[in-house]
Amino acid sequence: MKYKLLAAAVFAAITPQVQGATPYVLEELGNLSYAKHAFVTDMNEAGQAVGMAQGVFDIHIDIDELDFEDSRLKSFYDSRERYFESIDQEITFTLEDIQNGTINGDAQRFLQDYLLNYYTDTTLQKISKNNNVEFYIGIEYNNTTIEQVVYDVTDPDYNGLTRSVETNLTAISEDGVKVGWGSAPYKKVDFLPDGETESETHYIRDFTRRGFVITPSGERVDLMPIEQTYGGVSIATDILKMTDGYVVIGESSVSIASDALERLEDRCDGEQLPLEACYEGYVTSTSYPLYNRHATKWILDPNFNVIDIIDLGIGIIPDEDEQKKAWVSSALALNSNDITVGYSVVRYRDGDNITIYPVYYKDGSVIEFIDEDNYRPGGRAVAINNANIITGYAIERIEGTDRSKFFYHDITSGETTFPKDFFKSSSAVANDINDNGLIVGQGEVETTSSARRRQEGFIYDINSETFTNLNDLLPCYASDGETVYPYVVSEAIGINNDGTVYGTATKTVDKRDAQGNVVVDSTGKVEQESIVVPVKLTYNPNGVADTCPPKEKETYERQGASFGLVGLLLLPLVAIRRRLFK
Repeated sequence: MKYKLLAAAVFAAITPQVQGATPYVLEELGNLSYAKHAFVTDMNEAGQAVGMAQGVFDIHIDIDELDFEDSRLKSFYDSRERYFESIDQEITFTLEDIQNGTINGDAQRFLQDYLLNYYTDTTLQKISKNNNVEFYIGIEYNNTTIEQVVYDVTDPDYNGLTRSVETNLTAISEDGVKVGWGSAPYKKVDFLPDGETESETHYIRDFTRRGFVITPSGERVDLMPIEQTYGGVSIATDILKMTDGYVVIGESSVSIASDALERLEDRCDGEQLPLEACYEGYVTSTSYPLYNRHATKWILDPNFNVIDIIDLGIGIIPDEDEQKKAWVSSALALNSNDITVGYSVVRYRDGDNITIYPVYYKDGSVIEFIDEDNYRPGGRAVAINNANIITGYAIERIEGTDRSKFFYHDITSGETTFPKDFFKSSSAVANDINDNGLIVGQGEVETTSSARRRQEGFIYDINSETFTNLNDLLPCYASDGETVYPYVVSEAIGINNDGTVYGTATKTVDKRDAQGNVVVDSTGKVEQESIVVPVKLTYNPNGVADTCPPKEKETYERQGASFGLVGLLLLPLVAIRRRLFK
């Protein structure tokens, strides 16, 4: 009953009574001075939090390794020059400038975009795993914001860290032990292709994904995969402190699919590519995945020694032909009752087709609970509280389009509930649930037909069945009483038992270029841009929601604070969230 009263108190504050502070007080957690965006991924009850940053300024490009006679580089420059012409501006740099070491902000962005565009070419420097954004770096919020370097190394060719690794901090225990996963730094090797007389430089690495634990003293403990041939893969997504050590869950390669192995052995002959570079193409392949990857549990003793690794299994028993292919399950969160949640392959409607649905892992079984007749393949179970209530999202076909819809599932009763959210066709995703029955997440707040609708954070009380936009619990105006409130909470990532919410907000700031310089237009006026910042929302039990003026020309009319000047959430950031890991 106690937790129901606490949950009810949060939402009682929404009803206007007297003028005063709002139900939630927002605090920005801060970012690194050398990165544009930052966000939080997990926190503990003690107020420690972890997250990631994106958009590191002034990444050092090894100019000596660029081929300025490469037709691709010249063509890429011509395309950038045409872009400047299209906006009635003159390009501010030449390839000769770059070759001579004169690199301004525009040239820096050009070089990074070039490496992003050709990220699969093993002869080019590595700063990303795809063509969208550079590698993420890990950060810790504990009084100050600091970078957590895990696998990266310093190298004189880069004047510091190589910035060729991905670092994902995904969870933090109650005593400050951090877990996550990262990649090995790329290193240069000389390689002589078959039939050639001159060697060329290639970039290779030892592994693509490896789970880790960071102890309170800063020591790294690797969580090795069960199957380690060709490096293997592992990730860590959550951690729980026990009386006799720690439990870490995530995902690990457990075996190799014979079909993919046959392709690898047939095509990786070391004639045109280094063997390691060829192998990685199969390790990271989504078309012909090399590994069977299963939800995994690592057991650690109090001294952080891994004493057991448990394969939690998958939701199917593959037949002889199916055993040639790779299948996947993953664990995303766990509770103190030894129940783990995530997703797994299952047999669709008990037929021959195999697809993915949310599941939980209990007593050696993989248990599916979403109604396949009403909800399409996909979705995730992302969090579970100590009352054995799971939350996550499933896929529903609405008006001809697949939409994510958040749910909660009570293991004890076996009931699954899909609450009403912003509106019928809004995609809404849950990220966390606390022991008081409060769920947080984010959903679309626009009814446009655009594929990129704006989204905002929400809080839902399963006891009172109350769904609320978190921005409605924040002020309408800044402290001066006139300026529009500068933050829009676009994602709610986690919620503590005291009601404190951690998430992501957008705000408008002075624009900075790829080197971190403030950008001014042709008239000398400083340009503005929307960035992503990590925030903490502290619950105020005496708060009263503001009644804000209606915003004009808004498809979804918000009932509380104004959206202000901030723009769309940077959607690519959503993809790497701990509990939405794909």
